[in-house]
Amino acid sequence: MRQYREAKEKHPGGILLFRLGDFYEIFFDDAKIAAPIMGVLLTSRPLGKTGRAPMCGVPHHAWQAYVGKLLRAGHKVVICDQVEAASGRARAGGTSTDRIVRRDVTRVLTPGTVVEDAYLEPSRPNYLVAAWTRGLESGIAACEVSTGELLLCQLPKERLQSELERLAPAELLTPPEVEEYRFDPVRGQQRLKDLLGIAFAASNGAGEALLAVGAAGVILDYLKQNQTRVVPGAFTVRTYSPEATMPLDAATVRNLELPALVRLIDRTCTPIGARQLRSWLGAPLRDAESIELRLAAVAELAGNPDLRDRMHVVLRPVGDLERLVARASQGHATARELVMLRRSLEAIPAVQEALAECTALVTRQLAAEVTGAPELADLLARALVDEPPISFREGGVIRTGYDADLDSVSEGSRAAREWIARLEAAERRRSGIRTLKVGFNKVFGYYIEVSHANTAKLPDDYVRKQTLTGGERYITPGLKEKEAVVL
Repeated sequence: MRQYREAKEKHPGGILLFRLGDFYEIFFDDAKIAAPIMGVLLTSRPLGKTGRAPMCGVPHHAWQAYVGKLLRAGHKVVICDQVEAASGRARAGGTSTDRIVRRDVTRVLTPGTVVEDAYLEPSRPNYLVAAWTRGLESGIAACEVSTGELLLCQLPKERLQSELERLAPAELLTPPEVEEYRFDPVRGQQRLKDLLGIAFAASNGAGEALLAVGAAGVILDYLKQNQTRVVPGAFTVRTYSPEATMPLDAATVRNLELPALVRLIDRTCTPIGARQLRSWLGAPLRDAESIELRLAAVAELAGNPDLRDRMHVVLRPVGDLERLVARASQGHATARELVMLRRSLEAIPAVQEALAECTALVTRQLAAEVTGAPELADLLARALVDEPPISFREGGVIRTGYDADLDSVSEGSRAAREWIARLEAAERRRSGIRTLKVGFNKVFGYYIEVSHANTAKLPDDYVRKQTLTGGERYITPGLKEKEAVVL
């Protein structure tokens, strides 16, 4: 409970999931809030002289589904995990003493900072937004952590509300919830420099958008506080002008039935395309030349079914490249997602070939920006098996032949496991004890178990490891050596 309180003190505003064995437990007021949202039973447990404490729990292997419910309800979630293996220490008499397993906060998840597919809708952006007003102007910083994008915008304060409605943030940071001094533009410029390596706001078009720069500082502070990786290159930073698009307030969006229109016309074959289409419909262009350029690109594909069909075929394998890259850069990509990233990269040359047939100006401009990463695709192909397991902890992720040291360890472990598998029969023959068993548990490792009735027949090299009610557990020098290789 001391560990629990220390974690809670560091993150007082979040619901703390505390790992105890095979469950994540939630205590006190957190449990009262979380239980009905997650759909689990609120119970209690004895807690010293203070009586019983409210609590609820969820299985550790299914935690993401329950956390998703908390995030969708707008809550911040703190994961406190066991950061070392649970183990006991043997006493002289063969019994064991337990010690407290070390725990620490390993993840902080908020509605606007998550990157995993389990918490995101593929066709919608997931913005973390900071916004504030000074005088007649407002500043907005909108960060899409799951795609690695940071957007800055300064606009008249009367347009702030409609822009926030368009962005539909998953999480919104504003005064007074965030102290106003944190929005200071000078502070924001320093955060951009220190955390993203952007020395001058003008280099990203934000030289005249100082209120947006101040909001960006709040975003970067928040990401850092919540254990999101913020380093130079982590985000693409750009400024956009609200004057380039038509403001649509909530009433207009409702009257035009834009959500229904999106569902009707969305025939995109990648999540990236779906998000782009939704963005375009929510912010119609106002500049006549830009409109004509976009319409010309649409007309070319609409009038050439063969080219359009080919584009559809070559884009499909690309998948959600934006979010795959973001998860990899944040260190949260699974082995399977890294394989999906490789396949997406391998699909890019075919997209480039198809784009080369387009003549519309805006398409050719976009095509010039499409670049593959063949070195990275090759590295991932050489390093990872084609069908890796769900978890890295299961092993079998790295391809044989990629790393000689790892191959040596894997081969040694395989050989040691085979030796241990043959050990029971060999020791029965050697000792003459037919009921001898070789076993394993997480606390004591591998052992040879013999009943009390047969201890007189033991070979001299048996070393007692643990005393049981019905027998004794032993280890031999050979088993200890093979155990070290396996573990």
